Amino acid sequence: MQTLLTALFWLATIVYGLAFVLFIVSMVFRKPRLIDHAILITWAGFFLHTVMVVARWAQTGYPPLVSNFELMSTSVWFGMLGYLVLQQRKPFLRPVGAGLMSFVVLLMGWAGTHPIGGELLAVSLQTFWLFIHAGFGTAATGCFMFAAGVAAMRLYQNHKNSLSDPSLGISPGDRYDEFNFRLMMLGFIFWGIMIVAGAIWADFAWGRYWGWDPVELWSLLSWLVIVIYLHIYSVWKKLRGVFLAWYAIVGLLFVAFSSWGIHFVYDTIHAYGAN
Repeated sequence: MQTLLTALFWLATIVYGLAFVLFIVSMVFRKPRLIDHAILITWAGFFLHTVMVVARWAQTGYPPLVSNFELMSTSVWFGMLGYLVLQQRKPFLRPVGAGLMSFVVLLMGWAGTHPIGGELLAVSLQTFWLFIHAGFGTAATGCFMFAAGVAAMRLYQNHKNSLSDPSLGISPGDRYDEFNFRLMMLGFIFWGIMIVAGAIWADFAWGRYWGWDPVELWSLLSWLVIVIYLHIYSVWKKLRGVFLAWYAIVGLLFVAFSSWGIHFVYDTIHAYGAN
């Protein structure tokens, strides 16, 4: 089973990488038909990824939301699910795959540096609060990753000094700004639920709701970063576009650090997810 899981994971990563290359080639050489092929290949990678996630769940007996490998992989899965479903309903999102897939390949590659083998769940982690906490956290990260992909498209527009490109299905920038705001708002809600669920679980596990552990602190900081994004979008319209596009990418970096990078810098009682 473990060999199959590893093969599925890396095969999905390679297929995602191939889709990324096709997306980039379609943008550089202005070949709109390649976007169709890139999306089809993305679906193939997502299918392999889904089979891997389901097989992992069957192997361990619990949702893949515990180790860093599982959390990274599942965050990508959520982001890809959102993109593939919505790009069918909103064609202007189709070219966004060029930016999104760059983050997908990076995160899948990072996930692959962690041990892929599944382990029995510790007694202290056998609670539904864990899966509410981690489930909403990975869903939020998927939203922020999707938003970073949309932001990359907005930056591409600015680099080309073009508000739209009908030949590639690229819409005016304000459509991407508005959609990004909605993604960030959804991620903000999910991340907030993650924090609240984590606090309730912490009270059961450690006898306190909040202890200023580095993971708790950086999760709160990340949430505040997203709050500032939402505030800027709502109040300072002149800062929409390039500034908020870069801000969305920085927001993803904050979330990634608070979720997975923090273990390289701080000692934390949340180290159970570092393997």
